[in-house]
Amino acid sequence: MKQIRLILLVALLVAACGGNVFTLEVGTCFDDTDETEVSSVPEVDCSEPHDNEVFAVFDYTASDTFPGSSAMNDAAQELCVAEFEAYVGLSYPESALEVFPITPTQGSWDNGDREIICALYNLDLSKLTGTMQGAAR
Repeated sequence: MKQIRLILLVALLVAACGGNVFTLEVGTCFDDTDETEVSSVPEVDCSEPHDNEVFAVFDYTASDTFPGSSAMNDAAQELCVAEFEAYVGLSYPESALEVFPITPTQGSWDNGDREIICALYNLDLSKLTGTMQGAAR
């Protein structure tokens, strides 16, 4: 289930009636969408139940050419896991939270997108309430 969700979310260019995926910032909370390629997500106030929270944002700088979806996802996962503990306050292996990166696709790369967005969610897929920054969960 975790792998299926990761694959679906990695395909996210992100969806629905909310925040533009290309402008998501650290601390933004948002809900899932049924779309596989989207340009915005339904943002939610973090004090309300929500599915995901952005905890880090990077520009991919390892290559000037698109490395391919698999290599991009692997690099993004590594970058996101490295930043997880600093945001959550607990190491990734000890946490009840899961990481998923939102990465450029070939199409968005061709349009200049280099941003990797690191988001987290509950491993059991239940809603989060409150920010996970410093939550040590």
